[in-house]
Order: sequence, then structure tokens, then C-alpha cells
Amino acid sequence: MSDFLSNFSGENYEKTRQEKNEQQSKTDHQSIKKKLKFDKNSINKESPVVEKNEPSAELVWGPKNSPDNMSEKVSQNESMTEKKHPEDLIYTKKRVKKKKNEQKRTSEKKSVPVAIVSENQTKNPNEVIETDPTYQQKKIRKYSLIALGSILTIALLYFAYFQMSHVKVPNFEGKELSEVREWTADNGVKLKVDQKYDFDKEANVIIHQTVKNKKIKKGHELVVDASLGADPEEAISLPDFKSMKLKEAKKWINEQKADNLAIIEEYNDKLAAEDYIKFEITNKDVKAENYKRKDKAKVYYSKGKEVFEKDIAMPDFVGKTKEETTEWAKKNEITLKVNESDSDNIENGKIISQSIGKDTKVAKRDSMAVTVSTGKALIVPDFSQYTAEEAESKANGLQVQVKQFFSDEIPYGRFISQSVEIGKKYTEKDEKPVIQVSYSIGKPYIKDLRDNTLEGDLQKIFYDEYQSKGANITYQVYYVDSTVTKGTVVKMSQYNEFIPINSVVQIGISKGNLKPEENKSADKATE
Repeated sequence: MSDFLSNFSGENYEKTRQEKNEQQSKTDHQSIKKKLKFDKNSINKESPVVEKNEPSAELVWGPKNSPDNMSEKVSQNESMTEKKHPEDLIYTKKRVKKKKNEQKRTSEKKSVPVAIVSENQTKNPNEVIETDPTYQQKKIRKYSLIALGSILTIALLYFAYFQMSHVKVPNFEGKELSEVREWTADNGVKLKVDQKYDFDKEANVIIHQTVKNKKIKKGHELVVDASLGADPEEAISLPDFKSMKLKEAKKWINEQKADNLAIIEEYNDKLAAEDYIKFEITNKDVKAENYKRKDKAKVYYSKGKEVFEKDIAMPDFVGKTKEETTEWAKKNEITLKVNESDSDNIENGKIISQSIGKDTKVAKRDSMAVTVSTGKALIVPDFSQYTAEEAESKANGLQVQVKQFFSDEIPYGRFISQSVEIGKKYTEKDEKPVIQVSYSIGKPYIKDLRDNTLEGDLQKIFYDEYQSKGANITYQVYYVDSTVTKGTVVKMSQYNEFIPINSVVQIGISKGNLKPEENKSADKATE
């Protein structure tokens, strides 16, 4: 086909045209000779004149090539030629010189009688028209190929455009929403997400999509339904976790999709692993009977007793500070017990001793004890070994208050008691008390208060002399008639002698209502 079309372009077209013209020229000569011969034969048949050189044989005319049919055929060809479009024919014109044509005509007139010439020839004897019988087929084939090529080109262009402007949507059902977002962003497709609760699908999983395994134009919208998971407002009937092991509880939570119910595992020295410990709901207003999937709760299960490997080397803390020891124990999760003790050599706040020796291997949660110095201690002495005069100087820096008390049993000068126990220690940080030390001054001795003591002085005398020193000696007064100044002590039941510490002394107080003479007669009467 390409070879055929190449003949109609450029130089090939001109060359083809020249070859066609030469061929047409030869064909015209042959056709003219045939027609002239045909005319001669027809004239000779009608006229009696016969050329000597012509053959004597009679010509046979068929139904199709008879002179009548020939004339009709020539007229039909002329009419068809007139009707046909000029582009449907290939015209080959042969220009013959006028002189040559005239000579040829004269020669023909001499040899042949006048013959019937077709209408086309009489009109333009210098022009012969020839029709290519395969031209129509070639033309149809040409335009068919052009049409087919155009259709294929348009189809290819449309296919390429369709491929560039459309994209195939995969099946996203059951996949993550993030995967759909990434795909739509990469392929220029708009995404609309409708979210709804679905118990059977996890959150952000695709439930349904409008287009699946089909082409969609870029820029158009893809609608997908994404799951929000199980409905948080749905009420859930809680089981009895006490009768459930850890695995059973996890299975129940997974089946019910109770994501807000957390399982807490913790070590427990008393319960075996996977045993129930306790259950609690975070919101105190929510009860187990009306628990919903959205409510937060915790169920605790035991991990059993925690066992650690003994891989921690114990340092030597003697002489180091309490703070340094405490920090190490906290960092290594060692339980530390701190005791305190005074020390004459280790200053306050530093370690005196430790229960676990240096470089001993211990494990987490092991216990150790250390003794921390409180500095040099003040020890309460035994004051029974000292006299009242020595007590204050032997107090070792402590404050001492010495007192003396009457005693029916303890002799004078002997130790009675002390307010703080013997050997008690007081450190620098302790608040130190005043130690009360008591010594005996023996039994109380009552003096003679007659004639020189007034009733008003008795309270002070009995308190200062006896009661303040531990003797519970009291007095009772009575009044007597006497010439002595009123209010003067004139009589005592006991005086100038030792008396028990629990005694009552009878004291007579003068009324001062008698004269001296009356007093004498009163005395005589008394005698």
C-alpha cells in the first residue's frame, strides 16, 4: 500500500505521469487504427468497390460488436464519460501537429471512403480519453486505508488518554484507612470517608467502597466506609474475674473488645502467678451493673514472687555519709534499714557499720542494715556514787539540779533518786533534759516555836522547813487564854525532837485576853 501511495507524491508522481502519457500515446494510435480499419470494412461492405490489397474474406459481426451496437456503445461511453467526475478518470492528451493530421486524413480519404466517426472524435479529433478499469478499486482501497489509519490513530490516542486520566481502584475492604489515604494521594483521587461503628471490624479498617477493581477518573471521588470499632456506649455484662485466670480474662476482654478494661500484672509474694488480686472501676459513679464499653476499669493479676539474680556487689560504706548510702540503695533497689548509734570515733551522720560485708553479691529487693553515727554521746552517770556536793561536777556536760529531802529510812547525805536513768545517752541532735538528783537529809526535826513565833509565820515555816523537803508535816491550831500577845504561839504538842515525815503538830495560839495576875492564879489553879 505504501508503494502505491508513493507513486502519487513528488517526483514519483511526475515520472509516473510521463510513463502513463507515453503508454496512452501508443494506445491511442492502436485504437485509431482499429477504428479506421473498422470503418473501412463497413464502407467496403456497403460499396462494391473493393481494394485489391484487402482480404477477400467476409467479416463476421457479433451482436456486441455490430456497427449499430458500436455506435450505441460509443454514445453510451460518451454519456458515461460526461457523467463521471473528472477526478475519476486519467486523461492522457496527445497533441498532434495540424499538418500531420491533415496529411493522415488525406491519405485515408484516398484509400478509404468516408466513414462514420464517433461523436467524441468529431468534436475533438486531437484528444483521446481512456479509462483505467482498476482505478475505482485503487481509490476505494486508498480511502479505506486512510480511514482505517485515522480510526486506529484516534483509538490509540483515546486509549493513551484513558490510561493517563484513569486509574484502577484496588480492593481496600478489610485494609487500613491509612493505606487508602496513601493510595488516593499518590494517584490524584479524592477521598471521602464515612465512619460508622462495626463490632466485627477493628477501628480504621475499611468496611465498604463505592468503586472496587474498576477504573476511576483522576480527580473524581472515592467513597469508603471506615469502621470506628465496637460501639463504646454498648453495655457489657462483667464476668466474675475472681474465678478467672489471667488467660481467661484476656480472652474475654478480646472477645468483648473492652479496650478500656486494662489488665495490670504485678508481683505478689502471697499469690501464685495468674491469680486474681482485685478489680476496680476508675469512675466511682459507675457500678459493675451498668458498666459500658467506654468506662475505664482495671483488673489486677499476680505475677508471683519476683526473683532476682544476685549480681550486685556490695560496696564498703563505713565512714561514708548516710546520704551516699541511701542513694546507692535506691538506685539498686535495695531495701535499706538505718539504725543510729553514738560513736567516739565516727562523726555525726556517717556510717559506723553495715550488715552485709564488702564485695558480697546481693540481688534487687534484698535488705541490708547500716548503723549511722550520731556523734559522741553524753551518758547519764550513776549519781548514787557521788555526794550532793559532787553531783553537779560529775554530770558529763549534762544539766543537774541537786535537791535534799527528808527520809525516815535513808540516813542523812545518802542518795535517794535521779530523774533520768543511769547510762542513758544523749547525742548532739537530742534535746537534753535537766536531771533531778535527790539526797537524804534524814528525819525531820521540829524546833520550839513558842513565845517567838506568830501564827502568821507558821505557813512559811512549815513549807520551807519541812514540806518543800519532802516531809508531809502539817499543823493544827487552837486558841487559848493567855497574857501573851495575841497571835503568839504559846503551846506545841511536839518541839525540839525528831518526828515522822507524816506528822501533825498541835499548836496553841494566845488570845491575849488575860492580865499577868490572872494569869498567875490561872496557873496555880492549873497546878
